[in-house]
Amino acid sequence: MIAALLTLSAALARADDAPIISQDITVKSKAAGPALAVPAPAAAPAVVDEVLDSLSLGRGDAPQAPVTRVSVDESRLAGEFPPPPFLDFSPARVAARYDAWTFEVLDGERAVWRREGSGPARERLSWDGAGRDGRLAAAAGRAYRYRFTGRRGGGSFVVESDPVTLRSFSRREYLGDTRLEVAASELFDDGARLSSRAGRYLRAIAARLEADGASGGDAPRFVLRSPRPRSPLAQARARALAAALAAALKSSSPPSVEVASDPRGADAFDAFLPVPRGPTLRNK
Repeated sequence: MIAALLTLSAALARADDAPIISQDITVKSKAAGPALAVPAPAAAPAVVDEVLDSLSLGRGDAPQAPVTRVSVDESRLAGEFPPPPFLDFSPARVAARYDAWTFEVLDGERAVWRREGSGPARERLSWDGAGRDGRLAAAAGRAYRYRFTGRRGGGSFVVESDPVTLRSFSRREYLGDTRLEVAASELFDDGARLSSRAGRYLRAIAARLEADGASGGDAPRFVLRSPRPRSPLAQARARALAAALAAALKSSSPPSVEVASDPRGADAFDAFLPVPRGPTLRNK
């Protein structure tokens, strides 16, 4: 045992006396070139989209333009068969500044007529009952209102009138005839029974015919507008109107009253007064 320990000690002594071998290893390369143009760190587009989609910014309804409500003077439209304009707006009433504008006439939420322009509106904006195509859009018995929208930059404001019901109106037709229209709700209370208000409208029609004088042989035309022109109710109303017109016109025979539907959806009565025709040649 002692001999083995002596042998191990001698071996370790020889290992400590052994020389240490070392080597300097240096990696050499070419001189460094110009710095590389590395883009700044940025998120990938897909990541950006994912982050934005997770946010609530910009969601929900867009901010509504401030609305100013104004009343309409209905006294002028309260009589029998008032002439145009049926709605009228003065831009001079607007104190706010704007660079563009839109003026609309609304039937419910449907725009039946529109005008627009750039810069401040200078002239009064009036509606004579026409639609965008120039044809008659107004219908007696319906309510209309106007809306004026001014825009400047990214902002806007709205001036909107209260609705006004057009119970009756008069309007010159394309060929010169005058249309007198009154809502059926003004003429009839229930069914085919004439209301107490009907008389004043029928007397106004008779007065207009008398005031126009000679019509050159052209006779007035009377049309009852109904959503269901073939219904017994529409036919009974036409007969009641014919009898009442005969009394108002002081005629021994009742005039003919047509019954027809209407593209405007009107439920009304129309009297078409022919244009008075004078002599063809003028005496010098």
